[in-house]
Amino acid sequence: MIVRMKEILLFTTANTVDETIQKLGALGVVDIKEVNLPNSDSIERCKIEIDETKEALKLLKEHELSENSGTQEFDPNGKDPKRLVERLLKSKIVKQNILSSINDINEKLAFYKIWGDNLNEKDLNFLEKNGIYVRLYRIDKSLLKTLPDDKVILSFDEFENKIPIALFSQVKNEKLIYKEEEIPNLSYKSLMDIKARKLRQFVQLTAFLDEYMSYQSVLESYEQSLQKRLASETAIDGMGDIQSKVKYLRGFIPKDEVTGFKKFAEQEALGYVINEPTNMDEVPVYIKNPKWISIINPMMKFIDIVPGYKEIDVSIYFLIAFALFFAMLVGDAGYGVIFLVLAIIFRRKMVPQLRTLIYVLSGSTIIWGVLSGTYFGAEQIAQLPFLKELVVPNISSFGVDNVNFMMHLSFLIGAIHLTVAHGIRVFQFINSIKALSEVGWISLVWGLYFITEQLVLGKPAPSWYIWLFIVGAGLVILFSKESNSFLKSMGASIANLPLSLISGFSDIVSYVRLFAVGMATAAVAASFNNMALPDGISGIGILDFIMAVIALLLGHTLNIALALMAVMVHGIRLNMLEFAGHLGVQFSGEAYVPFRLDVSESTQETN
Repeated sequence: MIVRMKEILLFTTANTVDETIQKLGALGVVDIKEVNLPNSDSIERCKIEIDETKEALKLLKEHELSENSGTQEFDPNGKDPKRLVERLLKSKIVKQNILSSINDINEKLAFYKIWGDNLNEKDLNFLEKNGIYVRLYRIDKSLLKTLPDDKVILSFDEFENKIPIALFSQVKNEKLIYKEEEIPNLSYKSLMDIKARKLRQFVQLTAFLDEYMSYQSVLESYEQSLQKRLASETAIDGMGDIQSKVKYLRGFIPKDEVTGFKKFAEQEALGYVINEPTNMDEVPVYIKNPKWISIINPMMKFIDIVPGYKEIDVSIYFLIAFALFFAMLVGDAGYGVIFLVLAIIFRRKMVPQLRTLIYVLSGSTIIWGVLSGTYFGAEQIAQLPFLKELVVPNISSFGVDNVNFMMHLSFLIGAIHLTVAHGIRVFQFINSIKALSEVGWISLVWGLYFITEQLVLGKPAPSWYIWLFIVGAGLVILFSKESNSFLKSMGASIANLPLSLISGFSDIVSYVRLFAVGMATAAVAASFNNMALPDGISGIGILDFIMAVIALLLGHTLNIALALMAVMVHGIRLNMLEFAGHLGVQFSGEAYVPFRLDVSESTQETN
């Protein structure tokens, strides 16, 4: 549910503003809204320091300890973190320069692999002084026959699909038409000496980074302190000012935190005003649900949507519908088992909410897969004695023609889903005539459902379904808008109704994707099985069996990826567009983020 919020103004003296902000951050319940735009030099410097510290930490996290790092431990106490950051950033530049130099040297050494270690620029210069000019080329083998016979050309053994050739001439400007080889200005020995020196520098740099790995915790603490400093300075700089004597800030707090806030303000001798919010568009949204509903929070954060303050919290409806949609779209008990096993294996690396959510989605997928007889797309598994008894023919993936029933089931789920949306709005507007218009929309949804069944599946609609449209349209036209002008509101409702009916019909039809995508997932899995093992495993050789296993792993991995993409596209769409559209939720809200200085990251509380 969305917790009701209160708007507050907090006053403090200019002399005690720093102390007040620190204590307010420790309290951690006020979502501060800027009175003035923070724009001070100290804030910009702090942001730069944070970015530099993050870059230094990234360098350490990407570095792997060398084998010669040893077991020596370094005491991180007393180290200046700012100095550590500076040295690490310099080491990054040094590393880039070393690697660039080594790459450049390797490119020049490649010349000597072709032409020999003893060749150098000095010898060629000596020949030039004596009137002999040497030019080097590398050409395709097919071009050897095209070389001019009237020139002195020496060819060498083929190297990397090219033939090295040398042109000797007494004419300085005489050249061949091919690209000339660039001769290094340093000898082979000089280049090798430089490379050895650069490699020693790289070893020293690696030892330096090995040592600084021990200071990672220091830099992490430093980054946290910088983040707190930035939050404090931003809050102070964004406060209002009264004659340079009084500072004040505005913000929002949950209604159930008001008592604690008042006690805090009175203890610190701070002035405050607490009112009902006036501008609903800027009120942050604080969603607080029981733990079993809050498991959907990771998904809501992933798609990054928050309902408006005056809208409905869709968490519980999203959770129930998403579990069903996930099961139908993936639809394979074998895949569900894989998800469950992976969640159990990596449970310690997941936050509790995400772990529980995967358990729920995996369980729903396994149940649907068992009832539909789908196990890695293999019909043979579903035909095993015990499993065969669990299959519901009407939703089975194999062996029966149930396309019409599955489409019917999809349309029925859509009608129920949209009915729930309008039913919620009935209670939302229970003290308003608009509740009757939502009742009308429930009637229209079921009228559209019967029309859909008739047009798509050819099922005759009941004789009384026309009354669903008559009653529904009447209620929508009469009561959908509250206005002083009854006729004007009726006219607007009549004008909007045709497009709304077309949209409603489209929404119900769109639920057929639950069947279509689920069927496609099973069909693709079965196709991979048939391609890998067209004749089964009887009489198959060891090598063929290994190749088949690899093909099945790759095929089913791809199919799982496609199924999960379908969940992201279709499962979320049906909740966020069709359902939310009928519920009137536009997800225009901004999450409640209380100002906190006692933790490294301020996050919305979840229960």
